[in-house]
Amino acid sequence: MEAESAEVFLRSRPGLSWRVFASLKVEVDRLVHSDLNAASHLVDRVEQLAGLSDDRVSRSFSKSCRARFLHLLGRHAEANPLYEEAVNLLRSVKLMTEAAIIQKQRVDALTHVGRYAEALRVARSARRVFARTDPVQLAQLETNVGNIYYMLDRYNKALEHYELARKAIQAGGDSRMLALIDLNRANVFTELDRPDEASALLAGAARSFDRARQFVLAEQARYHIAYLEFLRGHYNTGLRGYYATRDRLAALGSVHLVAWCDLEIGEILLALNAFDDALQNASSAQARFKELEMPYEAARAQMVSALAAAGIGRFEQARSDLTEARAVFASNKNRTFTATAECYLAEVAIRLGDVGEASTLAERALRTFARQKLFTKAANARLLTALAAFQTGQLAIADRRAKAALRSIEGRLAPAVAYACHHLIGKIARDKGNNRAALASFRRAVEIVERMRGGIAADEFKATFLGDKMEVYEDAIRACLDQSGNTPIEEAFRLVESAKSRGLADLLASYLREAPQPRTARRDERDTRAMLLKLIEELNWHSSHANLEDQKDGQRRAVVAERHSRDVARCERQIGQLFHRLEAQGSYVNDIERLRAVTVSELQDTLEQDETAVEYFTTLDEISAFVVTRGSIDVVRAFASRREIEQTIAALKFQIEKFNYGPSYADDHFEQLNQAATQYLGSLYRRLLAPIEKFVRDHRLIVIPHGALHYVPFHALLNRRGYLIDQFEISYSPSATVLKLCREMARQSEISNLKSRNSNGRGKLVALGLAQPDTPEVTGEIKALAALFPNAVKLTGNRATRENLMRAAPKATYLHLASHGYFRRDNPMLSFLRLADSNLNFYSLLDLKLNAEMVTLSACHTGVNKVFPGDELHGLMRGFLHAGSPSLVASLWATSDASTAELMKHMYSQISTGASKRSALRAAQLAVKNEYGHPYYWAPFILMGNPN
Repeated sequence: MEAESAEVFLRSRPGLSWRVFASLKVEVDRLVHSDLNAASHLVDRVEQLAGLSDDRVSRSFSKSCRARFLHLLGRHAEANPLYEEAVNLLRSVKLMTEAAIIQKQRVDALTHVGRYAEALRVARSARRVFARTDPVQLAQLETNVGNIYYMLDRYNKALEHYELARKAIQAGGDSRMLALIDLNRANVFTELDRPDEASALLAGAARSFDRARQFVLAEQARYHIAYLEFLRGHYNTGLRGYYATRDRLAALGSVHLVAWCDLEIGEILLALNAFDDALQNASSAQARFKELEMPYEAARAQMVSALAAAGIGRFEQARSDLTEARAVFASNKNRTFTATAECYLAEVAIRLGDVGEASTLAERALRTFARQKLFTKAANARLLTALAAFQTGQLAIADRRAKAALRSIEGRLAPAVAYACHHLIGKIARDKGNNRAALASFRRAVEIVERMRGGIAADEFKATFLGDKMEVYEDAIRACLDQSGNTPIEEAFRLVESAKSRGLADLLASYLREAPQPRTARRDERDTRAMLLKLIEELNWHSSHANLEDQKDGQRRAVVAERHSRDVARCERQIGQLFHRLEAQGSYVNDIERLRAVTVSELQDTLEQDETAVEYFTTLDEISAFVVTRGSIDVVRAFASRREIEQTIAALKFQIEKFNYGPSYADDHFEQLNQAATQYLGSLYRRLLAPIEKFVRDHRLIVIPHGALHYVPFHALLNRRGYLIDQFEISYSPSATVLKLCREMARQSEISNLKSRNSNGRGKLVALGLAQPDTPEVTGEIKALAALFPNAVKLTGNRATRENLMRAAPKATYLHLASHGYFRRDNPMLSFLRLADSNLNFYSLLDLKLNAEMVTLSACHTGVNKVFPGDELHGLMRGFLHAGSPSLVASLWATSDASTAELMKHMYSQISTGASKRSALRAAQLAVKNEYGHPYYWAPFILMGNPN
């Protein structure tokens, strides 16, 4: 390899025999399992040498070197004819052992392109040679044959050949070969629901391959370990393992194994209901497998793509893709995956209401799985037949099948099947009128879902995971409240809290845990964070240039603008993917240490004597609420329709947005606008608060909304006595658990800020303001606020940069940001505030750690969030709560520049004299209300979190 050229090397060693090329082939065989990049260089050199040789045999070894390299790259269709040509020539010159070694390798290449019968025929020819000459080669051959039967889902036959391989190798004592056999045995044990045996084999194999410097094989073992973690419900551990393995395989040049990682990452994302991400990963893997002409693997990827398409409502595409995949498996006589595709087709049929087709497909798949004793797959198929029976009203049949499915997986790792069985059994019991049995089953289903959630680190995935599981919580809540007594009410409250903003609660809990002593990031986490920050910078660069092009009017270059837009979309997609990876790498909570939702008594301990918390929740179309004080809890059920409330909220929003038409329109139509707002705010009061008002005993109200109620300005609801702001001090929280955490964070902030308070009594204000032509009052707003706080830090104009903000913000007692705000409904985590040099979004705040007692986002839409399943609020607000702010003032709609400036001056004037945050905000809103009248001007801002 160090020679100047092949010619120079050949001159120094004249008369190279075929044996030298055979030895080089052995070295290629070693390198392809440790470093494909090094193998590539060696294969190139071998071909150069062979090109200078007149020896046919030498050239045949050269061809087999290239075939071996292509084989391990996954390019099996290209490798096979080269293997065949080399074998034929070597057999013609009676080099039978050398030909048999190449035949052994060809068996694996033929298997990967689905030519199983031909692979078995080639194996028989090689076996006759190895049986007489080489037990190690025989063991390798039997392992490859075992893999054929694995692909044909004849698992017992595969294990027979792996055992023959072990017996052959025991005489040779080759530990690396034993590890390779164990790697393949583990795959079979995984399919046979024997995960503990599979895990032990894989761990041992990975260690053996590392010692032998067979790094590609070591990583192959590790990605199988990651898959087992996924099957156990440890989603975060599985993703972390796959991400790390994919990186190492990419560095080693193993293209097709990288595609396998993408495929199986797609499977995990599918289980998390992250359908767009799953579709992207699976489609990438499918394209690569098709390019490599690997039909079995491509069909596996196509199934994942199809299920992801079904998840986003593209059922006909899903049905078509699954039918194609089933045809591939059937043509290759792979019964297991043919049946698996039929199960998935049954799921799609159920969602399309084609219950008869679903039942036929599931029953056929069940027979296949039962014959092969694949218990988990059989249980899932049986569950599908139960669901089909339930949908046609055959309750007894559905109950019997669901319970049989549950019995068959007892003691096995099948949480997704188990929770669905318990849920269905509960619904059947409820429909039969047996509420006690229904509640018991719903409880069990929720317990399993909670355990599954414990293995998820990524914030977004915690929300998507619940997308198809919220019904379990709602059914359990309703079943609890159908019982009598206080205990069921308390259990129902705990269930409501378990289904509300748990991801946000985990983020806040992580801040509290890390605040005394920040966790040291691992190297892989630091590397990912660096890549993420670089991508954010790139996003800002492309965004700014796209905006510059758009501002050129007639001189706008469409091609340049389009290029920047594509780069913006790419950066945004990659930022989301990297953030998910960062969360998997740096999980702040391990798989068993998850935050517990608060109980009624814990919420009561959190509340002050004059506070009442109203926690809304929804089951089906019914809106209900808990009303909690320090000494009481009441529940009011089904007093409003979710559908009707959503319609009223939409109508109110439409009226509020009319102010965006400009001051002239607002002045000309003020009475009509005021009358419309009065109508809808009065309607919302009558439906949402009037039914529970008799239980509200205090003037300090903490509203914990649910779903679309997060868009309701409760403080602006209207009754006969006026707006609620006239009667109550109102603050908000995403959940009771978050309220408790925010109050704990506030105590930490107060302790951290004691020194700055002792020096001037008021704390330190950091105020950033970026005035625009349509927001000229921002500069005056910042100046007025700074006058209230000695030593305030003002960041205005060109100084309103991210770097200056990140430097000053950690020292702030109060952080005030006044700039244009933009809410991105398509990607809420990229909602942003405009800075002088960039856009400030959730990802831009990852390195920010605040000690501030309050953050105010004095801009449009800063409190608007997209409400994900599990009542997770995703938007700019989440970033500041994550950074450690216990209290946040933000807006629900586009604000008036002038009235906002007035409101902020009033609020901070109150705070500077020692008023609580909620009383300060209320006083400011009342002052602006008296001046401007319409809620558009005084009601957009809400106080979220700790209200004190």
